[in-house]
Amino acid sequence: MPNLQISVVIPTYNRADLLRYTLESLVLQTLDKQLFEVIVVDDGGSDESEQVVQAFSEQLNVKYFWQEDKGFRAGKARNIGTAIAEGQYIVFIDTGVLLGSKTLEVHAQVHSQSEFPVVIIGYVYGFEVANSLLAEMSSQIDYQTPDATISRLSLMGAHDIRQQQYDELGDNISNWPAPFDIFWTCHASAERAQLLKAGLFDESFNSWGGEDVDLGVRLHLNNNQFSMEREAVSFHWPHKKEVDDQKQQSEIAALRIHQKYQLWSTSFYGKDLNDEKYSLNKVIKIHRDYAVKKTKRAELLETEGA
Repeated sequence: MPNLQISVVIPTYNRADLLRYTLESLVLQTLDKQLFEVIVVDDGGSDESEQVVQAFSEQLNVKYFWQEDKGFRAGKARNIGTAIAEGQYIVFIDTGVLLGSKTLEVHAQVHSQSEFPVVIIGYVYGFEVANSLLAEMSSQIDYQTPDATISRLSLMGAHDIRQQQYDELGDNISNWPAPFDIFWTCHASAERAQLLKAGLFDESFNSWGGEDVDLGVRLHLNNNQFSMEREAVSFHWPHKKEVDDQKQQSEIAALRIHQKYQLWSTSFYGKDLNDEKYSLNKVIKIHRDYAVKKTKRAELLETEGA
C-alpha cells in the first residue's frame, strides 16, 4: 500500500447532515484513496455523527474519535486529529465545507513539489457571504455535485470573504506582511512535521476564533511559506453561525495574539482608521503608504529649503 500523503482532519459538533455532505465530497476526490485518510473528531456531540462516519467506512479510509463535551474545544479536536494522523500533510476542513473533486490532489502536488515547507490557504466559495446572498446561494448548491455548485457560486459572486483582500493586495500572499492572518482552518493545510514543531493549536483558545491564526503566527515565525491556491477549491454550506458575537470574539483574540508574540505586525491589530474596519494586512499597508508619503514630503520640504 502506498504511503499516506494526506490526512484530512475534520472537527464536528452536532452537525451530522453537514458532516455527511463533507464526506460525500471526499468520496469524489481524484486523488487515489490509498493516498489519503479522513479523521473526524467529535467535540462532544450527541447526534448520529458516528453512524454517519461508519456509513463511509467502505468508501473512505476514515476514523472517528469522540471527546467529552467540555465547551468549545475545536483546537483540541484538531490537535487530536493531527496527533493520530499518519499522513505527511494535514488538510484541515470544517464540517460543512465541501471540496472540489481535484482539491486534495492540488494540496498533495503543491506540498510535494515545494522546495520549502508551505502552508496552503484553500479558496472557500460562500464563506461568510453577505446575508443578502444566502437565500440565492442555498438555491444553487447540491452536495452531490460540488464542482458544478462551485461554478454556479462563482458566477453569482458568492466569493470567499477574503477575496477583497486578494483584490487589494494580490494573490501572492507570501509577499503580505502578515499572511498568518488568513490562516483559517475552515480549509487549509500544512506539513504535519511543521505543525508538531510549531506546537499545534493553543488549547487555551476555547471560544470562537483565534486558535488557527495563533498557530499561523508560529508557522510563519518558523519560515513556512504561505500560499493561497485557487485550485484548492471548496464551498461552505450555508448554516446558522455557531456564535452571535464573532466580531467581538475575533477582536479579543487578535489583541491576545499580539500580547502573546509582541510582533511589529501584530501590533497593528485594533489600529483601524477613521472607525473603518480593515483586515490586518490592509491596515499595515495603509500605515506603510502613509509613512512613505510623509518621508517623501519631508525630503521635498528639505530640498526646497536648501
